[in-house]
Parts: sequence; C-alpha cells; structure tokens
Amino acid sequence: MAEDWSIDVRRYAPDAEESVIQAIVRHLGIALRSRDASLVSFTDPSELETVRESWLRKKLGLTDPDDVLDAAIARVGERMKEDATKNRVTVYYLLAEMFGKLGLLGATGAAAAAAPDGEPVAAPVMAAAPPPQAAAPVSAPVAAAVAAAPVAAAAAAAVARPASRRRRDDDDGILSTGLLTAGVLGLAILGTAIVGSQIADRAPAPAPVSPRMDGPVAAAPAIPTGSGVLAETVDGKPALNVYFGTAEREVAPLGTEAAALKAYMDANPGDRLSVSGYVDPRGDAAFNAELAKNRAENTRAALVAAGIPADRIDLDKPADIVGRDPSLAEDRRVTVRVKSGGVVAEPAAVEKTQAVP
Repeated sequence: MAEDWSIDVRRYAPDAEESVIQAIVRHLGIALRSRDASLVSFTDPSELETVRESWLRKKLGLTDPDDVLDAAIARVGERMKEDATKNRVTVYYLLAEMFGKLGLLGATGAAAAAAPDGEPVAAPVMAAAPPPQAAAPVSAPVAAAVAAAPVAAAAAAAVARPASRRRRDDDDGILSTGLLTAGVLGLAILGTAIVGSQIADRAPAPAPVSPRMDGPVAAAPAIPTGSGVLAETVDGKPALNVYFGTAEREVAPLGTEAAALKAYMDANPGDRLSVSGYVDPRGDAAFNAELAKNRAENTRAALVAAGIPADRIDLDKPADIVGRDPSLAEDRRVTVRVKSGGVVAEPAAVEKTQAVP
C-alpha cells in the first residue's frame, strides 16, 4: 500500500522533518503494507502494549514506568481523537516528539531538542555551584599596587578561584586560556607588592552586625516542581499561583489558600477574580493553548468548589500563554489575582507566604 505518510504527520507537526518520518517508515517496514497494521487501535490493550514495548522502550530506549508511558500514549490518542483512523507513523512520530527523542531518529533542527509542556521529559540535572569563598584581607601596600595595575589584579583573582569556578567562554563553554595566561602574569606583577607588605596591616575589619540576626530568617517557599499552590499577597490583596506538573491539568488541593481568598471576596463584594493559564515554551502551539485553557478552567472549578461564586471569577487569556521564566516549573501555572474595579492587581510587591507540595 503506497501512501505519503508525511501528509498525515504534518497535520499535527507542520515542521516535521522528512528524514525523521522516513526513519519511522523504515522501522515499521512491511507492517505498513497491511491496512490494519498501519493503524493504531487505541481501544485494543494488546495493541497499546505493542506501542509501549516495541516503540517506546525498545526503539526509543525509554525506562519510565508503564503508567507514565501508557499515559503518554493515551494523550496522543486524545490529540488524534477526531481521526477515525490513526496512522501508526503519525502516532510514533508524536510519541517521539513528546519524549524529546526526534534527535534519535535523525532530526537536526530545533525539533531535535523540543518537547511540549504536556510531555514527561526529564529536565537536565545541573551541577550546583560551590559557595563563594571569602576574599583574604589585603594590606594598604597591596591595595596601592592593585590600584596601579587593575588588569593584572583581575587576572590574578581569576586564577585564585577554585578550579570548579573557572570562567567559561559565554559562547561555546571552552575555558579561556588567555585568561589563565593573564592571571599568571598578574600574579608575577603583584608578587613584589605582596611580599613587601606588612603582615600587621592584614587584620580584617570587624564584620558588620545585622540587626536581624537575633532569630532565624525564614526561607522563601520554593516553587513546586510538580503540582502545588503558592499563596501570595499582590498589591495588598491575596493571590494564588497554582502550579502543575508536566502535562497535568488536575489542580492540587487549595485548602486554606482558597479559604483565605474566599474570606477576602466575601468582605469585598465589588471585587472579582482573574484566572489566567500558562505553559512552558516547549512544544506544539495548539496543544499548549488547549492545555493552558484546561488548567485555567479546572482552577476556576476548584475555586467555585471552595465557595467562591462562579459569576465573580473571570477566565482571562493572557496576551502570551507561554511563560518566559528560566524555571519551566514556574511557567506551568495558573495565576489567580483580585480585580478591583476591573483592574488586575499588579505583582509589583509580592509577598510569598506558603507553598503546598
């Protein structure tokens, strides 16, 4: 059976690379010659098991638990629900895209690393930076020498850092050998001044005493990496940030946060609530738009269940649903803000009060 599989794939992924589509076609081989085998039945458990084990585990090398992989397959089925016939090539492409595995199939463009907000792709683990080391006290003669040779002093400070904190080039991450050379030269220039300094001059100045050191300082609550709720005060009014795990639409229990918001609304009958959904910048625009809408709708339903009248809650689509925070977890959220006189409270002065995991 001859068929242009690219046409169907590009209905869901307009920028799909032909080389990736052909890689899937070659993988399936003679199976595509049969009409039945070229389609995926999402109502047949044995068929879905084949997709999971043959494609996701064996070909793509995924090691996620069965329930995670099954949920991903189900999301693709939901995405293709308008199609009476679901082409296997398209299903396999969307799953590879979902898990960020297009590069494994030969993708060379931006799609090789992209994955929709709604997909369970693990974020890279970044090594924690070592704590900064306190600078040694410098005597007056040394300070004079540094003032006379600022370039050499900067190079010397760079070399004196621990190896784990060496500067890397901003563009390609390659260690700057020129900096090391300048650092060694700087040490040689400063050597005479350091040797000639008086040790007695090196006594450190007394450390300033903070007026708030008489008790423990509470750490700001962390942004939940998955679902959770963070209560805030924005412009003197209660507010909520409702966070979601990757691909999640279900709202975490609001609990006391919703109760505090309800109390404010009861006391201010002229105010309304504005609910807006966001996603992180990965993946298919249409898929993410629906995801942001579902998150906002589910959050409004949770607020109504907490006793806030539905006719006082507005679903306000933001100008851009895609978050731009360096943390993807911060992007996957719904904001709940108070409207006073039709104006949404601006987050100029935000006081985070509580995070619920």
